[in-house]
Amino acid sequence: MSKRVLFHRSFGRFAGGHLKVFDYFEHTRATEGFEAAIYLTPDSLPANPWADGAAITDRYAPETADILFVAGMDWQALDGFPGIEERKPVISLIQGLRHAAPDTPLYEALGRRAVRICVSAEVAEAILATGRCNGPVHTIPNCLDLAELPAAAEAGRIDVFIAGMKQPDLAAELASRLARHGLSVDCQTKQVERRTFLARMARARIALLLPLAQEGFFLPALEAMAMGCVVICPDCVGNRSFCIDGVNASMPEAEAAAIETAVRQVCRSPDLAARLRRSALATSARHEIATERAAYQTILRRIQS
Repeated sequence: MSKRVLFHRSFGRFAGGHLKVFDYFEHTRATEGFEAAIYLTPDSLPANPWADGAAITDRYAPETADILFVAGMDWQALDGFPGIEERKPVISLIQGLRHAAPDTPLYEALGRRAVRICVSAEVAEAILATGRCNGPVHTIPNCLDLAELPAAAEAGRIDVFIAGMKQPDLAAELASRLARHGLSVDCQTKQVERRTFLARMARARIALLLPLAQEGFFLPALEAMAMGCVVICPDCVGNRSFCIDGVNASMPEAEAAAIETAVRQVCRSPDLAARLRRSALATSARHEIATERAAYQTILRRIQS
C-alpha cells in the first residue's frame, strides 16, 4: 500500500519557494510506493501549480497521512496538532537563511522534530550553527527541469536583461547607466508570470541579476546559466556554491558603479563572455532536476524503511 505524503501551501503569489515545493511534490508522485496530496489554504490563488486539482484535498488532516511535508511557514498549520511531529515523520524543506535568525518563527521551528532538506550548503551551515536542529539535516542543491526552459532567442536579441524586482531602485539606475553606453536593456522591476520572465531573460546576451543581500540559493542565476546568458550577479550567500566569480559568473559588489563596470568588462571582452558562458552551461548541467529527485527519493525511502 502506498505511503501518503501530505503537503501544505498558502499560495499568495508566485515565488521561487513555491516552485521548489511543487518540484518536491512531483518528486514524491514519481516515487514508487508513495502518493502525494496537498492542502491549499482558502486564500490561495486559483492560478497555481496544482490548479488541475488532481491531488488537492479539501481538509488538512495530518493524522491521516503517513508523512508530512512542510516548508517555511507551513509549520504554523501543524500548531493545531500538538506533538504531531512525534507521531508522524515530518520533512521540512529549508529554503532561506532566515531560519537561522533568532527573531523569526522559522528559527523556533528548528526545535521541532523533522528531517530537514536544505537547498544549499550555505543554508545547511547556517541552521546547523544554531545548535537547535532537532533531527537530521541534508543538503540537496536546487536543480532545474532544463527541458522546461526556453532556448536562447535568435531574433530580437538585446544586450542586457535586468532582473530587478527585489532591487527596483538599483535596477532602474543601472538601466539608465547602461543605456547611456548604447546598450539595449530590458529592465524588469514588477512581478511577472514565470514563463514571461524566462522568455525575456532568454532574449539577452547578459543576465544582470539583483538578489537580496541574503538568499538561500537564488534560482534565477542558475536559470540564466542554463539558457546561455552571461551571468552577472552579486554575492547573496546562497549562490556561492554555484556562482564562481571569474569562472562561470561575474560577481561585483552590489552597488551601481561596480555592476556597471562588470557589464562593460563583459561587453568589451568577447573571450571573457564566451568563457563565462561555457562554464555556466556546464554548471547548469550538473543541476538537472533528475539529480535532485534521486537524492530526495533516497531520503524518502529511508524514512519509511
